[in-house]
Amino acid sequence: MSKILVIDDDAAFRGVLATMLEKQGLEVLQAASGAEGVQLARTDTPNLILCDVELGGVGGNLVLYAVRRDPQLAPIPFVLMSGHGMSGEAGWPGIERGADGFLAKPFTPGKLAATVDAFLSKLQGEPLVESGAASGASYGLLEPLKRILEITRSLGAAPMEPSAVAGLSEQAHQAAARLHRRLGNCLAYAEIERLAADWQRVGALQQCRSGLRDAVEPVARDKARAAGRSADLALTLDDALVAMSAAHLEKIAEELLDNAFRYSRFGNVVQVSGATDLHQVTLAISDQGAGMSREQITQAGAPIPLDQMLLAQHGSGLGLSIAQRLAELHGGTLEVQSQPGRGTTVTVRLPNPPLT
Repeated sequence: MSKILVIDDDAAFRGVLATMLEKQGLEVLQAASGAEGVQLARTDTPNLILCDVELGGVGGNLVLYAVRRDPQLAPIPFVLMSGHGMSGEAGWPGIERGADGFLAKPFTPGKLAATVDAFLSKLQGEPLVESGAASGASYGLLEPLKRILEITRSLGAAPMEPSAVAGLSEQAHQAAARLHRRLGNCLAYAEIERLAADWQRVGALQQCRSGLRDAVEPVARDKARAAGRSADLALTLDDALVAMSAAHLEKIAEELLDNAFRYSRFGNVVQVSGATDLHQVTLAISDQGAGMSREQITQAGAPIPLDQMLLAQHGSGLGLSIAQRLAELHGGTLEVQSQPGRGTTVTVRLPNPPLT
């Protein structure tokens, strides 16, 4: 069942719109504010976002900006709605800023159904690759590359207003950022697997030293700030030494914290704690977010096939697998405890450096 996120601060209108969409057989998520809407998009991954322009607080155009800047949310079709509409979509400023469509209020159930169906049909009908791979899969790495090609073609096609050029350039930048991050993680995973087969290099890695707090705290604060949730971060980190390079410890923290903030809602605490005893150093990252099923936890610990790394767009579990494999390379473990709707705790246990 396709999932539609409705963001509107008018509760009565939101309810009517939800009823119309549900009659189309769609699942509806509702948010009364822009901040709530962005968090719902991150935790529930809708197929389409309908957002009012004249929201109190964070307005619709700022919500659009936040969505387009988030590598995981950017591909979601985004339709702006406004009671101060124009006769058509052409020329509406939101289109220049990256919106995919516009609905002028009030609109008829037929107009709503046609708009929603057009975007959902487009999503379901796009082929994965030209060779005709399995239907229903996402573009994966090809999706942001395709978007970059479309934008650069548009920029060279005809003269544009500076604001339109700026908007398209920002979209291209975000698509490139998504591609860069996914390619970086694919290469990181491949390098980890290559390292695992070289016992001499593994032995050298296990001789590295880094400070737990020095490595993890800056990453945690950066991730919280990027998510607009600095107030949700709770840090309790011992000043301990870990038998791991700072780069690898930072990568573990980066991937786990990215998941924790992405799949939990604004206002819910993300707890980062680290402690040491005679035998090991323990790093635990907990959120109160969407959680994972037993099957998802099992899949997260399994090796990731090449096709899943390259073709999956959301929820591939690559970041969690990278964190787990890095812990294992250094003689440690990674454990996931989670329940759907009740949050997740990931605990990484790493050996203390040997006494010299």
